[in-house]
Amino acid sequence: MYRNSVIAITLLATALASNVSAAERRQLGYTELMSDRPSITSPVANDLFMQQEGATKAKHDFSGTVRIPENLMQTQPPAIQPVEIGGKKTQLFPGVDIQFVSHGDFLLPVERDLIVPTGGNSFWQIQISPGRTWSETSDEGMSRASFPFFLTSIIENETYNGIATFLYDDDSASMLRYQIVQHLSPFMIQTPFVAAGQTEIGYEPAAIDRGQLVRDFTQELDDQPEWRDWSDLERTYDAKLFANFDSEIDPKLVVTSGLVIDGAVYVRSMETPYGPYPYAREMRHGVWSVTKTAAGLVSLLRMAQKYGDEILDYRIKDYVHITAKHDGWENVTFRHAMSMATGVGTGSLDVKPNHIGDGDASSRFNEADFAAYMDWYLAPTLKEKLDEVSRIPSYPWGPGEQARYRDRDIFILSAAIDGLYRKKEGAAADYWQMMLDEVYSPIGIHHMPMSRTREPDGSGIPLLAWGIYVTIDDIAKIAGLLQNGGMHDGVQLLSKRGLAEALYETDARGLPTGEQNEYGAKTYHLSLWHENFVSASQKLYFAPKMIGYGGNIVQLMPNGIIGFRIGNGGDKPLEQMTIIADRIRPFDQHPRHR
Repeated sequence: MYRNSVIAITLLATALASNVSAAERRQLGYTELMSDRPSITSPVANDLFMQQEGATKAKHDFSGTVRIPENLMQTQPPAIQPVEIGGKKTQLFPGVDIQFVSHGDFLLPVERDLIVPTGGNSFWQIQISPGRTWSETSDEGMSRASFPFFLTSIIENETYNGIATFLYDDDSASMLRYQIVQHLSPFMIQTPFVAAGQTEIGYEPAAIDRGQLVRDFTQELDDQPEWRDWSDLERTYDAKLFANFDSEIDPKLVVTSGLVIDGAVYVRSMETPYGPYPYAREMRHGVWSVTKTAAGLVSLLRMAQKYGDEILDYRIKDYVHITAKHDGWENVTFRHAMSMATGVGTGSLDVKPNHIGDGDASSRFNEADFAAYMDWYLAPTLKEKLDEVSRIPSYPWGPGEQARYRDRDIFILSAAIDGLYRKKEGAAADYWQMMLDEVYSPIGIHHMPMSRTREPDGSGIPLLAWGIYVTIDDIAKIAGLLQNGGMHDGVQLLSKRGLAEALYETDARGLPTGEQNEYGAKTYHLSLWHENFVSASQKLYFAPKMIGYGGNIVQLMPNGIIGFRIGNGGDKPLEQMTIIADRIRPFDQHPRHR
């Protein structure tokens, strides 16, 4: 856990100066950053990418384009396996052009969404977040900049978070030094890695209109929730209460975890093998199937709020062209698809939320269906994915009778939402842009990268089964919207009735998943996993949560507290964070119980 000055500097970002000594600065000093033959064997301390004590404001404004060429990363282990996927090399850092402007001490990227390289052989795409600028006395009159980024693939939802730095003046730049220091669970990449590299870059100064960019960034800062020191909770409630917060999961497998209480975010750690991540608020997480709720359910309930709750009972086939040679899709509704209860599929009876893909395929009990799943998984376009969905046979039961965890069900729901929205708003309408404008931006989320199908014209629909890249602040805001009944600032953004059903605040209940904890069977409904919990007062509650591959968890507590854990450690039958939340604020002070 962080303590005192470390959390103040790293987590709250109230100061930019690090404790890097003059001797340590030689590792990323002027001579090294100007060298085209640096000696790089592994990442260095993250602090070296930030201000040295005694640094001052940048001597130069920055406005222009940084051209990063495709280059070979030095990784640990030395080779990423597989070395090539879909004809693209996994060892190559992507070649991209990035526009930046400086604003005060900040370095602002113009493009905040995922950047997909045009051409080249790299497997990776990249996203850039705001960084910092400053000057140090040993930099020969140049200014210094750093920025956070993450790499991900065009296919999956993993994240490899990193930091980069370079020197610059009015018309030139040094080499770019970067390192990748933290990762979330990949699927096709068999060797998770850290990496470092240094490459020549081009700097093309140019006037860029900063007006709207700065206004948007200022609003983004204003919308940040308060972050508080974890030790505040330990002092208030006794540190022993939190000793097993992560349910005995190896700390090396936990990227970060914490609680959100009354809008304040308590973060336990943002550690990496090379020290705390210096851009804690900017670290983005590919949370895999947490997307199903944070984007999927939220999208469905926004549509219900706009067009009426009856859309939950609309038939998928009325909005998606399905060519299946069976009638299994005949009566499948939006609600069925969101609840993993379409009745279409094959395979084992397992429901495995911590596996990639369909619960009846990912366990590989049925290798033929796993192959069919991968054919769908790798299909790039909407049509090709729907063609693969149409090849799936039907179960012997109908919709709404059995829960089977299936990425393909959530994806076909996305296609149906897209079809419904275009029917309502016109052929050019984009429902994800509507979500950004009408839901995420109003609650203070100004950037939400989302993976889409890959269409020839560059468009695509959101996958919804996975694909969002969120910060801890984003998680707090989305979960807070759900905890608040879909209302924000007095405006009902999501269907109140639909959300109440999803949270088990009505008589509706989901289907059993085949899993249980000590208090009974776990159920699944409208993208949320529900498990029983008996509180300290011996009352039985439902504890809904979002779960993503590898162990990404967002827990919605009956008392309004939100718990989260991001990492690679899986989830437990009953999370200790639920027990802790009940001790902090007893659940029986809240009416959501049975």
